[in-house]
Amino acid sequence: MRNALLLLVLGLLISSVSGDSFATEARAEAIHNIRIATLAPRQSPLGEEYQKLKIGMRDATNGQVKLQMYYGGVAGDESTVVRKMRVGQLDGALITSAGLGALVRPVLVLQAPGLIVTYPELELVRNELGPRFEELFRKAGYELIAWGDAGRVRMFSKNKIRAPNDLRSARPWAWRDSPTMQAFLRAAGANGVLLGLPEVYSALQTGMIDTVIASSVAVMSFQWFTKLKTMAKQSSGIVVGAFIIKKEKVDALPPEGKKFLETQVYSLDSKKLDDETTEKLKERLKVINLIGSASSWQAVQYTARWSLAGRLYSKSLLEEVSKIVGRK
Repeated sequence: MRNALLLLVLGLLISSVSGDSFATEARAEAIHNIRIATLAPRQSPLGEEYQKLKIGMRDATNGQVKLQMYYGGVAGDESTVVRKMRVGQLDGALITSAGLGALVRPVLVLQAPGLIVTYPELELVRNELGPRFEELFRKAGYELIAWGDAGRVRMFSKNKIRAPNDLRSARPWAWRDSPTMQAFLRAAGANGVLLGLPEVYSALQTGMIDTVIASSVAVMSFQWFTKLKTMAKQSSGIVVGAFIIKKEKVDALPPEGKKFLETQVYSLDSKKLDDETTEKLKERLKVINLIGSASSWQAVQYTARWSLAGRLYSKSLLEEVSKIVGRK
């Protein structure tokens, strides 16, 4: 946020002259402090976008609303962030489907392995099902303020991984908070190493893991690329994310704050950022073409996403999304 909170400063000045401590207290209470967590580092394109969000809210509300940001996973991995929101230690988060799914399980269909693989497909599905998901979050006590994606999913490794058989001899990271990633690795016959996201860098350093399934944006932002040697040319999905805030906090905001959240919340072109970051990584890592084993990867993805039907999302919802994107 830029400098001072205007209303609070005015209140303090008035009280220092009049000695009216009640007036000071009333003005302090008029400031809405919303505690927001994100895994994105402060010094990253996503972190910079969230900083703009913070400043924009302050300016739009004349200092009445402060977004207190916790960057870089300092508030914990996404499961921890969700727990802290539930007990009132946090008010909102900018999280991926891993965290979103902990609140509303069916949203994980958007991250079903190999189901939605392009941005146009994701747009089609969200146009069709977005209002339904928003209502589910509302019933759970949260407002889904805006969708925000973090790039296309790719395979990154210290080794050359071209086919599922290669993955079986690797040591891939299995995000503890992501049941869809774990299902994919099981379907591939790989033994994933369960870790939280903040543990990945050190695990790559020590050799505990040698492969990550993530977006170029994440691999660059968290500096994982410095410990990796190869990247897949093809992507297999999109890292879906969203900005959520507890409904009670949104309901209590002044009109200007609500309007800002409705109209000016996410201006980053995630596809452009993903494209630019991917090109930078191609200059640093060896690109592996998976086209020769495309059918094998698709079979793994099919098995993984259907293994989750009835557990994370219903079979009918999976069939509905499959029909929208024209995939079995």
